[in-house]
Amino acid sequence: MSREAITGFRVVKPGFFSLLQDAGRSGYEHLGVTSGGAMDEMAASWANRLLDNPAGSTLIEITAGGLELEARTQTMLSVTGGDLNLTINDEPQAPWRSFWVSTGDRLRFARPRIGFRAYLAVQGGFQVPASLGSAATVKRDALGGLHQDGSALREDDFIAAGFLPEEQLPRQLPERFMPDYTGPVTLNIIPGYQQNEFSKEAWRQVLKQPFELDTRSDRMGARLLGDAIASPDLAMFSEGISYASVQVPPDGQPIVMLNDRQTLGGYPKLGNILPLDCYALAQRQPGTEVRFAHIGLMTAQQQMRRYLRFFGL
Repeated sequence: MSREAITGFRVVKPGFFSLLQDAGRSGYEHLGVTSGGAMDEMAASWANRLLDNPAGSTLIEITAGGLELEARTQTMLSVTGGDLNLTINDEPQAPWRSFWVSTGDRLRFARPRIGFRAYLAVQGGFQVPASLGSAATVKRDALGGLHQDGSALREDDFIAAGFLPEEQLPRQLPERFMPDYTGPVTLNIIPGYQQNEFSKEAWRQVLKQPFELDTRSDRMGARLLGDAIASPDLAMFSEGISYASVQVPPDGQPIVMLNDRQTLGGYPKLGNILPLDCYALAQRQPGTEVRFAHIGLMTAQQQMRRYLRFFGL
């Protein structure tokens, strides 16, 4: 057996919720298959960028910490996103940089200090079989991940990764480019085609009042709590649900639909959130204050084009 086939990382402790992710799978929503992918796509993109990996290479999304890995190879890694108190052989490590690990090194992620999700990338990407063109783990679809059944990482899993013969120079993202995951978050919303179904009073309320990120939030959707928004009484057929759309169910509590959302739904929608704001939302812990602000379509497109062009997505 070649060295490439036996090198990688052993999962000592799987943590709260650690998933193999990439840029997600597209083109299958007509079959009921959602996209999946990294919740904070910007942090994941930086993790790969620090290692010169192709955009969307497979990495590990670590939610709320607890993951412990043992290196069975020597290679360069990078960590971005939330600061989950990473240590290597009990030595504290700062995020947003790349570093060298050798066989036998122990990586431990503890409770979040800042943010909620960290991204661990390896030089060349983790070597995981693809399901429908992606390694993204989606529990609700039983697709992707190490076992290709949508399950999170488990104790004693072995994730294959490459071997580097020589240590490379580490890189670090300049502090001025690091996102700030602390404090309230503002979600810029582009009103959708059902915007006029909501009353003016409902819109005033959406744009004025603060909401709170609910503990029931997950990879399917961010649930917000606040004074109930008047949801229009419409007889609607189910229709496709896009990423970052904002549904208002009959209880008047908005839901921002995220990576693992269902592909069909029938609740009225206010519009869509700028994806860059969804990445920031993915780093907030339950209880965080959330507000909405209006953004024009052209401005939103300019911001997303700039982001996608920079990372080659």
